Amino acid sequence: MKPTVVLFSIDGMRPDGMLQANTPNIDRIMAAGAYTLKARSVMPSVTLPCHTSMMRGVDVPRHGITTNIFTPLARPVPSLFDVAKDNGLLAGAFYNWGELRDLCNPWSLKVNYMVNDSHDVNGDWNVALGVESYIEKRPLDLIFVYLGCTDSAGHDFGWMTEPYISAIGDADKCIGHVLAALAKTGRESITFIGTDHGGHDRHHGTEMAEDMTIPWIISGPGIPVGQISSEVRIYDTAPTIAKLLGLPLPIEWDGRPIF
Repeated sequence: MKPTVVLFSIDGMRPDGMLQANTPNIDRIMAAGAYTLKARSVMPSVTLPCHTSMMRGVDVPRHGITTNIFTPLARPVPSLFDVAKDNGLLAGAFYNWGELRDLCNPWSLKVNYMVNDSHDVNGDWNVALGVESYIEKRPLDLIFVYLGCTDSAGHDFGWMTEPYISAIGDADKCIGHVLAALAKTGRESITFIGTDHGGHDRHHGTEMAEDMTIPWIISGPGIPVGQISSEVRIYDTAPTIAKLLGLPLPIEWDGRPIF
C-alpha cells in the first residue's frame, strides 16, 4: 500500500516568519526530509491564483486565474485531485476559505470539508479537527489541508508582527494534531508543508521577494534528506506529489517532479 500524502498549505507563511515561530512539528519534518526556503510563487501572489498553480501544475498565464474570483479555464488543466480520482485514489480537501472549492472538478473529491472561518481565532483548529474526524473512520490516499488564519493575521496586524508569528505557531500545532491522527490509522505518510505566498506590511500580491519567496518542505518514505539546491516553483508541487503517488503526469502541466 502506498503512503498517504498529506499536503498542508499555511496561507501567507513567509520562510523567515516560519523560522521565528515556535514550530516543533515543521522543524521535525524539515530535518527529516527535503526542503528549500527559497521556492518561488507566481504572480499575482494572491491566494486563489497561487493555489490554482499549486494544484494544477501550471503558471498563471496558462490557467488564467488572476484574482480571488474563480473563472472557468478556457483550456482546462486537470488538477492533482482530478488525476488522483481518475486513477482510483481517494482524495479529500479540508479548508477554511470557501474560494478554494474550485481547485478541481467537484466529483474528484471523496470528501470536501469546508468551514468558512479563516478569520476566526479557532478557524485552523476547526479544519484540523475535521481531518481527524474523517480519517479515523475512512482512509484517504491524498489529503489537502489548508490553514488560513496566518494570512488573516498578516492582513489584520501585519506580516512579521507578533500575532502573525503566533498564528504560524498555531498552524504548526494543527499540523501536529493531523499527523498524530494519521499515525493512529497505521498507514505510512508523506508530509508536504508549503504556502501560496508571503506578504509585507499588511498586504501581498506583488513581485517583492517578501511576497514571492515561499517554503517548500516534504518528508516521508523515499524522500532524500537535506536542502534542495535546484530551483523549485509552486507549480512543481502537483507533479512531485503525483510522482510519489505513482500517478501519470498530464501533458498540460508545466511543473516538474523535484525528485
